[in-house]
Amino acid sequence: MLRKINYKANDFIFFETDIESHFFVIESGFVTVFTKNSKGEKVVLAELGAGEIFGEQALIDKSERSATAQAKTNCVLVKISEVEYQSLLKELPVWASSMLKSFSQRLKHMNTKVKK
Repeated sequence: MLRKINYKANDFIFFETDIESHFFVIESGFVTVFTKNSKGEKVVLAELGAGEIFGEQALIDKSERSATAQAKTNCVLVKISEVEYQSLLKELPVWASSMLKSFSQRLKHMNTKVKK
């Protein structure tokens, strides 16, 4: 049921304020996640590579996207829907724990970035 999607370098994956109920796992390539500050300047929140996840926050709290994601290189992404996410949580508790750890690390990184 999981879908693999190919993106070319510089393709946008999603935009800040989009409303979607899925997230992505990077199979190959690199993705940049960014927002813009009050001056309209690009602020890079994360540079992510193979095995990392992104876009999960909007799925978990059912809110709009808080940042934009763009392929930095050619990428293969695995798109995981809300139904698939719920299934993974039930069937793979180790995966769920790993996902929460990743989310926590990203929040810590953001806190450090804000303090600079």
